[in-house]
Amino acid sequence: MSKFPRPIIVVSKCLGFASCRYDGQVIPSSFVESMKPFVDFICVCPECEIGLGVPRDPIRIVLDGKKRLVQPATGIELTQKMERFADSYLEELDDFDGFILKSRSPSCGMGTTKVYPNAEGKNWLNSEENGFFADAVFNKYPHLPAVDEVQVNDLLIRDHFLTVVFTLSSFREASSLMSMHSLIEYHTRNKLLLMAYDKQLMLSMGNVVANREKRPVEMVFGEYLDLLLQILSKPAETGSTINAMLHSFGYISRYLGAQEKFIFLQKLQGYREDSSVLLELKERILSWSLQFNVEYISEQTFLCPYPQKFACRDQNGNFR
Repeated sequence: MSKFPRPIIVVSKCLGFASCRYDGQVIPSSFVESMKPFVDFICVCPECEIGLGVPRDPIRIVLDGKKRLVQPATGIELTQKMERFADSYLEELDDFDGFILKSRSPSCGMGTTKVYPNAEGKNWLNSEENGFFADAVFNKYPHLPAVDEVQVNDLLIRDHFLTVVFTLSSFREASSLMSMHSLIEYHTRNKLLLMAYDKQLMLSMGNVVANREKRPVEMVFGEYLDLLLQILSKPAETGSTINAMLHSFGYISRYLGAQEKFIFLQKLQGYREDSSVLLELKERILSWSLQFNVEYISEQTFLCPYPQKFACRDQNGNFR
């Protein structure tokens, strides 16, 4: 646990932190609960922050020529109030790595919130939208990772989210030293991880780190961060991940017998059909790198980008 810097995550307060849902309930999230030993959370309930009580009459998104936020029972228009809060809140935030928001919420939902044609009717349109706070998040921080408590049940989405927030947290730690040495070390540890996302961008980042023009270190860190956010903005593709695995395997294969090589490569081909085998393959490479003292590989974040303990589930389906 000590080797991982603690990411800072903005989270919907109703996800296990407070009974602030419109009906006075708290929404348990085993994923959020599992993160608590490893992550620092910043909790927010946008609806409470704009003065709505608990419990409260529900609010909804109305799309009647323009997107509005209203409270049908009272007829109160909340659009500008929510937009002002979201903009000011996000403007004041500093040093954080991602978001976990409540699905289907008129404030926090990410493409999952019901939209109505008017404030009064029961029928909703055959479309779903972002909540108003989520809209502000995407507008201001389009490259930062954001998931909801339902999306994290998907293995690939969860893996990408965890990889990104811990990679960004580690970069914050490196940038606090603001030295070329710390940036070189960071890039070296993350080289295979970045290769799994985009080899060409990884090479461009290496050129930034080389700093042949002898630019000020602050400028180098800024350019590197821009590329880091860009390269992590989309999940790694299967083909590039396999290439990174083969690259790491190349450092190990000289120590292995023919049968061990064959079994590993066969399992790696199986990754194309079953993404769940990737964790096993990474663990195998990491174990070999420690066994044969291949230091460059054993220190690569690609093999273990985040604490595996809370990324896995127990037999009851809960994160542990």
